[in-house]
Amino acid sequence: MTLIFFKPCMLPRFACQLRATVCSITLMVTGGLAIASEAVLSPFESHYDVNYSGFAAGREISLARDGPDYILRSTTTLRGFARLSGMGPVYEVSRFEFRDGVIRPRLYTVGDGEDNPKRDIRIEFDWDLGVSHGFAKGKDQSFPLEPGMQDPLTFELMARLELTRGASNLQFRVHEGHRVRGYTFNKQGVETLEVRGQPVQVTRYFIDRNSSRELYYWFDPDTLYLAMQLRQRHKGRTKGTVTLTHSTLLD
Repeated sequence: MTLIFFKPCMLPRFACQLRATVCSITLMVTGGLAIASEAVLSPFESHYDVNYSGFAAGREISLARDGPDYILRSTTTLRGFARLSGMGPVYEVSRFEFRDGVIRPRLYTVGDGEDNPKRDIRIEFDWDLGVSHGFAKGKDQSFPLEPGMQDPLTFELMARLELTRGASNLQFRVHEGHRVRGYTFNKQGVETLEVRGQPVQVTRYFIDRNSSRELYYWFDPDTLYLAMQLRQRHKGRTKGTVTLTHSTLLD
């Protein structure tokens, strides 16, 4: 049997033009997604001032590569008189992989370096078995994993990825150690914040977590949606504010 292969020029002109257009759009979209992912997942370091219920602290967040994985770290250190409490820095670390355009946490831990069962959290994500194993609230915890699930540290980075891709409706399931709950990003408008003495146009989001403690984020679209400020409110009062002071993304 003889197979006959038609050359593209033998197809109707409209079909050729349509196919070329579709291929071009596909390449632009996939290329844009790859560029956005590469930019957001590039190593960075950011510093924030923290004020929570009158306590002053500094928070440092960094992203680095470790072989095929990524390491996202957050270190919060008390300042001023708050240091007299004797509490050391709080270390929050997430090891994750990036697969098919999605962050997949592998190991999440938080603690102050001391053995403190009441505050320490450890979550191991077994994506092959579709279940998590960990320790939180002083006891062992385990939950089924859902596609796209994030941890308390990676959800912000995943949100930035989605925003740079042009996503508008952001919803994540976040594994907090002792529970899993939904985080829905509600865009509330554009505002001007003063960052490092300069006015910056940012977009405010309310993160609905079905909690009485309201969480707000201010992202800067011009710097890969870097978080310029976070704020937590409870019963109409601001309980904590986290404000960017420096980031290598602004250099």
